[in-house]
Amino acid sequence: MYPSDLLCHLTHRPGFFFRVVFVTLVMIGAGMTSSLAQDAPQEEDGEEAVVRSVSITGNTFFSDSELKRRIRTEPNRRILSIPGLTWWRWIYQLGDSGVLGKRVGRALKASGEPPAVLDSTALSDDVERLRLFYEQQGFRDAAIAVEVIDTEWEDRVRVIFRVRPGQPTYIRTVRYDGLDMLNDEQKRRLVEESVIEPEAVSGDSLLVYEADDTRYSKPRLLEERGRLLTYLRNQGYAAISRDSIRAIVYQPKPDSFDVTFRVRPGERYRFGRLTVRIEGTEPEAAPETDTLDVETTEAGKTVAPVIVEVREDGRVGTGIVRRALQYKPGAVYDRSKVLATKRRLEGTGVFAFTNISTVFSDTVHVPGIEDPFLPLRIDAQTRNRHRVRAETFVLQRDPTGDPTTTTIQNEFGVGVGLTYENVNAFGGGETFRANTSGSIATGLDSTIVTSAQFEATTSLTLPYLLRPFRFFESVYNLRNARTRLSLSFLTARRNDLGLLIRGRGSARMRLEMEHTPTLISLVDVLDVSLSNPDALPQFEERFLRRVFGDPDGGGGITDPVQRTQILEDYTQPQVNTAFRYTLRSATANPLRRDQGHVYEASAEIGNLIPLALDEFAFSPGRIEYSLPGLFGSSSDGTASDAADGVQGGRLIYRPYARATLDIRQYHPLSRGTTFAYKVFGGVALPIARPNRVPFDRRFFSGGATSVRGWELRALGPGGASLTTGDSDGASSGDIANILGGDVKFETSAELRTVVLRNILGGNWGLATFVDAGNVWFGPRNPGLDGDANRPGTDGRFRLPDAVGEIGVGSGIGIRIMWDYLVARLDYAWKIHDPSPAEDDVLRRSFGAPEARVLHFGIGHTF
Repeated sequence: MYPSDLLCHLTHRPGFFFRVVFVTLVMIGAGMTSSLAQDAPQEEDGEEAVVRSVSITGNTFFSDSELKRRIRTEPNRRILSIPGLTWWRWIYQLGDSGVLGKRVGRALKASGEPPAVLDSTALSDDVERLRLFYEQQGFRDAAIAVEVIDTEWEDRVRVIFRVRPGQPTYIRTVRYDGLDMLNDEQKRRLVEESVIEPEAVSGDSLLVYEADDTRYSKPRLLEERGRLLTYLRNQGYAAISRDSIRAIVYQPKPDSFDVTFRVRPGERYRFGRLTVRIEGTEPEAAPETDTLDVETTEAGKTVAPVIVEVREDGRVGTGIVRRALQYKPGAVYDRSKVLATKRRLEGTGVFAFTNISTVFSDTVHVPGIEDPFLPLRIDAQTRNRHRVRAETFVLQRDPTGDPTTTTIQNEFGVGVGLTYENVNAFGGGETFRANTSGSIATGLDSTIVTSAQFEATTSLTLPYLLRPFRFFESVYNLRNARTRLSLSFLTARRNDLGLLIRGRGSARMRLEMEHTPTLISLVDVLDVSLSNPDALPQFEERFLRRVFGDPDGGGGITDPVQRTQILEDYTQPQVNTAFRYTLRSATANPLRRDQGHVYEASAEIGNLIPLALDEFAFSPGRIEYSLPGLFGSSSDGTASDAADGVQGGRLIYRPYARATLDIRQYHPLSRGTTFAYKVFGGVALPIARPNRVPFDRRFFSGGATSVRGWELRALGPGGASLTTGDSDGASSGDIANILGGDVKFETSAELRTVVLRNILGGNWGLATFVDAGNVWFGPRNPGLDGDANRPGTDGRFRLPDAVGEIGVGSGIGIRIMWDYLVARLDYAWKIHDPSPAEDDVLRRSFGAPEARVLHFGIGHTF
């Protein structure tokens, strides 16, 4: 059983979360008992002192955290830095006591940490490391002393490092010798890009300048040497090495240094002959050799050919090398373009490894040309071309944006899938992939299968931009680029709603452009989807009566405009097209999310293509906002359908514009502790005559990855409540916000701390969090029939009223982190509920079970 299966099974038990908390508190209590016993002075033999705290005084130039990274003496870790809360030491001592047996004791000791015993040798090493650090940073007269102070407990000590940094030393003048062969533009760029910022250039030489109040630092000089090395290699000096650059430091005054970089760059080279040797995995394939016809300089036409040798592979074409080549043979050598060529080759996915080397022994000198030609060689090994993979999987389905879903619960299920992949399908690095999968799922509150789904997907990934868009590569100087074409088909059945999706097909053409290792642009040139829902005989009883209420008993949604909208969303065939641009910057690990950031902004405009077809092809002179159907009618053509505005069999579309901004940051506070926060904002507006956006482009709030004090999609819109009513008109609370919203704001803050390590193969952590947010109808949406005496009950977005309509939830959670998976269990409750049914939030939050929500999920919340 997978860890996710086990957790999903256990969460079906009502008291599971509380039992976990109880066991955790018992363990904490046991640890505290052990700790107090250790802390009692009369029970210690006094032989070893334990470090209680480490502090630094006299430090005015660097942060304490920067200095403590160089100190090995440290106290035991504390949860949230709370004094005395040394959880990991408690765990170790509990295991070391032997009261729980040898096997459990070893596991606890492995997860905890031993007491931080004072080590005099380590203290001396810490003092020396701090002194060397200050010396390297320009504090030549720095003095470091350490003091060990007893505390009220005889076995506990405080360690204080006292720093007297003295006066700093600054860099006054920087000179580069040996680079007179560079032209003025190259010299100017070399100085402007220096890590030792220039203030002014001295005299007539561009290679001498005064530093801009830069404190001397040996690491900065090493960084400047590395920059010089890279810069000169990109200017043609391929043979230069670290030993070719020396930094000479003079001290004309006690408080300043002059620095001279003496450089021996060697000869400047041009790109010479390129030999590409590709080894395949097909021994029966005949060897091939070809000379590529590529653009070259006049000088390189005879001495810089590009020769491709292929062995044991009958599929690799020369086009894959031609497109990956990022330099012009015969041009001045540029190391950055060599690395770009390697990156493009690896980005195709065809090669298991690539290696590019320079062959100095075969350098060619041509009469009349000063620079010699440097041959290069590329060795590459291809992957197996055909791969088939079968898999079983556990899934968590978040129904947000799914027009077949009104439940307020996530679904969990199992499935099987089969994937076929053809690497280098057409000889130019193209990857073809086909996948089929089937799954069944159920909600945590259900004992039956609530949904079944079959999906087939095919995609073709090209390691280059298609011809109409290829100019982007040179205009934006892209590191990498690819085009992804995909087709998908899905059919699903919702037994709990009596609804069937006969077919939902989509097609997408996406351009993926990598600007830097952390910055990428995604352009969906065309995103088309068609859906054909159909109502089963049970649809009216299982869905419409829950949403609209009993015709005889009342309750439910009575607004005729919204009732028509719901019928359209859930029963009408629809077509949607979109053009979308997304800019994403990401430095955080997508699984661990313990440091870095993820920023994403997107903008899209949709359904202009159907609008043009409607106006100019199918109904010239008038616009119906629907196209002739492809599937036939999904309604029975009754009078009730006509009264509700259902257009039998036609494909409806709604033009719209949409924009989102998502900001996520992750700050490590200490080893194993991370503070994370998220801010999300989005707006979707209808354009042209319709006053609503398509269902799957609206926003929803509430759920395991949203505001966790609410169940899935149960928050909003605004201060309204879309829960259905019973025969007495009282809220039954079993239907989510099935209409969605046009405006969304959400923010979350979460503190994560690892408390147990290497238990069941993973690290266990605790999390505390606060979420806030809501969705609202936009200015053109007619809204709901709200209470005139209560602003916000119509769900419309209005400032400043919207501030008071933000729902706030809080809670605690458990995280289990494996190398390949993160499982989470969150227990949340409402702090502020804007809906009219929640006048007494505190009473309902702490007194009513329905106001507390348990969420299980895979991966971090954000």
